[in-house]
Amino acid sequence: MIKIYLGLMICLIVTGCQQEPQPHFPSEINIHDYNGYVEFGTPIQTKGEGIQVNGNTVTIHTGGTYALTGESMDGQVIIDAGDQPVELVFAGLELTCQNNSPILIRSAQAVTLTTKEDTQNKLKDTKNYLLNDIGATAVIYSQCDLTLKGKGLLEIEGRYQNGIETKGNMTIESGRYIIDAVYNGCVSFNQMVLQKADYTIQSDDTAIKGKTIFVQDGTFLLESKKTAMAAEWMDITQGMWTVESQENGFIAEELLTIRDGTYLFDSKKRCMEANDLAIYQGAFTLNSEEIGISVKDHFAVYGGTLRIDNSQTGLLAHSLDVNDGTLNIMSTVDGLHIIEKNEQAGNLLIQNGNIIIDAGSIGFNIEGTMKMQGGTVYLNGPTHSQSQALVCSQAYEMNGGIFCSLDMSGPTQLPIPESQQAGLLITLGKSFATGTSIMIKDNNDHNIFEYTSLKAFQTMMISTVKLSLGDTYLIYINNQLYGEITLYTAYSPIRY
Repeated sequence: MIKIYLGLMICLIVTGCQQEPQPHFPSEINIHDYNGYVEFGTPIQTKGEGIQVNGNTVTIHTGGTYALTGESMDGQVIIDAGDQPVELVFAGLELTCQNNSPILIRSAQAVTLTTKEDTQNKLKDTKNYLLNDIGATAVIYSQCDLTLKGKGLLEIEGRYQNGIETKGNMTIESGRYIIDAVYNGCVSFNQMVLQKADYTIQSDDTAIKGKTIFVQDGTFLLESKKTAMAAEWMDITQGMWTVESQENGFIAEELLTIRDGTYLFDSKKRCMEANDLAIYQGAFTLNSEEIGISVKDHFAVYGGTLRIDNSQTGLLAHSLDVNDGTLNIMSTVDGLHIIEKNEQAGNLLIQNGNIIIDAGSIGFNIEGTMKMQGGTVYLNGPTHSQSQALVCSQAYEMNGGIFCSLDMSGPTQLPIPESQQAGLLITLGKSFATGTSIMIKDNNDHNIFEYTSLKAFQTMMISTVKLSLGDTYLIYINNQLYGEITLYTAYSPIRY
């Protein structure tokens, strides 16, 4: 009887053990690589020290590396590890939290979120947040420094406010990210570093927001109802950018520096705005219903190709230095507007580079001074006589380069006599259409100037170092000799 009883007890114990759910691990996850493992499901399966499960919430109390997988329509991971570092590896995780942040980081020395190679992961919250003591407002919410990396995909759907938010620093090293947020996409209250990753961010407010943002590389598709990227200081080394905004593209309260990259902007108000802006290299194509680039103080161009294909005002700044590169601006009003600031005159300095303006109103509208020392400038328009291609409120100098201004009535002010370079100011007997070729030859039949107009014109001002006082020049319009001019004085009006 004792043997029968013991046998029955053993059978019951074995049967009970078999009925208990056993954690199973995907074949691609080696559990020996991690300090712990969490699989969301019914019920939640865990392995490792420092993991606590309370209902649908998993809390990690101990530093280390933890693998997360599985699916839950109402689950949450809380990290509360004090001063210990924690890494979460997403390995096929789909997690929605109905009333809070799916990933809530209360405390840790720093947290790293890694997407495992060839995995798809999705995090989502809802608009129904409960009050919490740390004020979490994002799908991934962190109180400490946060790093994201990996070789997988992370999708984030923020229905409450933000996609990713940290009170510390944020670094994104690698991976692919698709973020759709009703407020901000990525937010850092301190420094944000974006490295070579693939970013697709849609937001109802600002796609990327930080105190200081450093972009080292990456592929970016930013769509926002307000601003694509905003910070106090912004430094962009390179990257491939597509920016669509119902208001603004890049907004820097202080300094915006762009060193290289490819940029395609489409915005309702401003494509780029900063207190100070410096462009060293890069290829830019900007479309704006208002202002292409707005700089409150100083704008320096050292290289690159900048095209503003559509705007009311192409470029607005207090001070502009063009040291190299190409600026090609099309506008319905002013092409380039240099403004006064605090009753101080604006300034335009052209030392090198190429500027082409196609303006509906004023090509260069300068509330201050201009000095040209090199490069090439071609101003086209307007096609009416109410304004001119060049309007300068104070004295300006021509000391080098090639300058050509085409409109219907000529400039209101001529260069100062101290200018080192002479020029021709010619009013033709009739107006000529868009696409008219202009050629100037000297008496030796050497071609010293040639250009094809982008707009209709009747008046032209041409300045080049190849013009000399006392010499005679031949004017050709559409390859036909139009007239002969002897340059006795610089910029003396000549009428036909």
